[in-house]
Amino acid sequence: MMDIEKILTSTKSIEEKVQEIEAYYQSELITRAEASQLLDVIPQSLDRYIKQNKLLPFINKNRNILLKKSDVLAFKPEVDLMKKTFNK
Repeated sequence: MMDIEKILTSTKSIEEKVQEIEAYYQSELITRAEASQLLDVIPQSLDRYIKQNKLLPFINKNRNILLKKSDVLAFKPEVDLMKKTFNK
């Protein structure tokens, strides 16, 4: 899978770059609801993580908040640890 920088710096046509970027977004970015489900938290907790800069949001052309699935999965152990700590 290519990342955005590689797509933008490639010698491909603009049309090909647009298609690759759209494919990247569809495969890598997930909605707030999907991220909440992956982390097993309520959306308000997810919003708090975003405000605390623990997760970096992306805003699409429809002004929806999206998150990188890989970032969410990488953050999951921290969330699970917080849950254990506060559920005692």
